[in-house]
Amino acid sequence: MILRGLTVEEWEEQAELIHGSLSTWYRTRLNSAKFGDDAGPFRVFPELYEALDPGCCLVVQDEEGGPLTGTAFFHPRETHWAVGIVATHPGAGGRGVARKLMEEIIGRAEAEGKPVRLVSSAMNLDSFSLYTRLGFVPRRVFQDMKMEVPDGGMPAMEAGRVRVRVAREGDVGGMADLEMRLNGIRREKDLRHFVENRQGCWRLWVAEEEDGTVRGFLGAVVHAATKMVGPGLCADEEVAAVLLRQVLDAEFRGQAPVWLVPVDCAGLVKRCYEWGARNVELHLASVRGEAPEMRGVTLPTFMPETG
Repeated sequence: MILRGLTVEEWEEQAELIHGSLSTWYRTRLNSAKFGDDAGPFRVFPELYEALDPGCCLVVQDEEGGPLTGTAFFHPRETHWAVGIVATHPGAGGRGVARKLMEEIIGRAEAEGKPVRLVSSAMNLDSFSLYTRLGFVPRRVFQDMKMEVPDGGMPAMEAGRVRVRVAREGDVGGMADLEMRLNGIRREKDLRHFVENRQGCWRLWVAEEEDGTVRGFLGAVVHAATKMVGPGLCADEEVAAVLLRQVLDAEFRGQAPVWLVPVDCAGLVKRCYEWGARNVELHLASVRGEAPEMRGVTLPTFMPETG
């Protein structure tokens, strides 16, 4: 097997690989055709990730010039490395392609003395087995929730002690500090990338007290190929509910986004049910290496998978 970096010329082939990997798994394991027949939307991964982390994607092929059999994105950050989507060709199962990709990323992170973090499906026992064999330990469980946001907007809700607004460049440091204080990780690069929004698809909102103290933030990606809330972090469930309601109302009217909620945040989960959200999957946040306690209300995402 040959392992190397992805080239721009391979974006189409990579999109087909990711689509084939996901659609085959969901069809054969869950009897679901949720990804359809078109691989085009999966170009969103190289397009958005290359802008965020240039050169941070690996591919595997059996021989030089041969088709791609596997791919994985990775995201080096100040306090850790994160693994993005890992996909292998449906015909390459059991050959160690995913392991080879993961071991390469782990080795690079270890060379910098950094732990590795990822969010993976709790329903995929193949990936769960691989990651735990490689030393990843599940730290938190999330329920994927989805709803059709009414055209007329979300139900009214008291903001309580915080005010919510669109984040600005001057907020980046405070948001990054909040995540470091509550969850022990820092990814200021992502927050700045969302605020700059050069690709036009990123959103970022912040919740603050009257004195300007940051109490939470919540991002979103609004793209033709994907509509998802996150990443986000809040000091408590009340702030999380206010922020989530605002993002759904402001960014997703008439659309059906997905977001992840910690299963142990009973109040927030109840609120989502009251809005009309339903569960569509379960995911695990896992860490290999040092894993600071996650003390905030964390709302991870699949785009980008950096925390």
